[in-house]
Amino acid sequence: MEKKLYITTAIPYVNGAPHIGNALDYLVADIWARYQKQNGRDVRFQVGTDEHGNKIAAKAAEEGLEPKAYADKMYVNFENLMKKVGASYTDFVRTTDEHHIGAVQYIWQQLQPYIYKGQYTGWYCVGCESFVTDKEATDNNGVCPDHNQPYQHLSEDNYYLKTSALTENIREAIISGSMQIYPAFRGKEFLDLIKEGLQDVSISRPKKNLSWGVPVPGDPDQIMYVWIDALANYITVLGYPDNPQWREYWPADVQVVGKDILRFHAGIWPAMLLGIGLELPKKLLVHGHICRKRC
Repeated sequence: MEKKLYITTAIPYVNGAPHIGNALDYLVADIWARYQKQNGRDVRFQVGTDEHGNKIAAKAAEEGLEPKAYADKMYVNFENLMKKVGASYTDFVRTTDEHHIGAVQYIWQQLQPYIYKGQYTGWYCVGCESFVTDKEATDNNGVCPDHNQPYQHLSEDNYYLKTSALTENIREAIISGSMQIYPAFRGKEFLDLIKEGLQDVSISRPKKNLSWGVPVPGDPDQIMYVWIDALANYITVLGYPDNPQWREYWPADVQVVGKDILRFHAGIWPAMLLGIGLELPKKLLVHGHICRKRC
């Protein structure tokens, strides 16, 4: 039986206005989906919004709203953009959906053999909602180049995902082409980034420092790192784990991402999938940024 097809787009944070980069994601995916449908293929096309994290909580507080009420107000802006560009999506996921939250907690439990607790001491970018290495912080003179904000120096007890243990599996998948990164030079960039191996990544933060997110199962004092929550959407929107139909579409045939989030999709996301015994996406289609001036 011929496999049904699946294409995904990155889910944007709802704290800002939609921009042309979001539209690019939807248009690229839509062109591919329409072409496949014209050729008689069964296609699912995912879109959605990322609604957890400190950035969302901060913007909600500025407007005097609870985070969920703020997300309810803002996600429609992205839904409207999708409709304006004519994206023929089949599935819309919000990370505040009850099914998604339950599925993410299930994924956490399945990842237990690769999770341990330790102290994180290092740098963090609130804008990116991501931890950065000492080398990255030094190379960027202590300032995030994407948000033009100084990195925060943190010291806190977090849970870690043993991505280091899965480096060779991920490297081999990229080199063999079983998980293709296109264009090829982006794949070479990522392989160079991990030439000394993936570092274990912090996947939670203390609730006192991150209150708006998915609680860690069995530890009410910890909240899941927003990227673990967000990346899982690609399978939770299909019905994983309780709706068996998800198996008809996974692995994804194409995942459309911007160049700034490749390391999450080529590093953390494959590690999560390998950790729960699922196949890796067939292709990561990486596009650049659109600028008003040369960049």
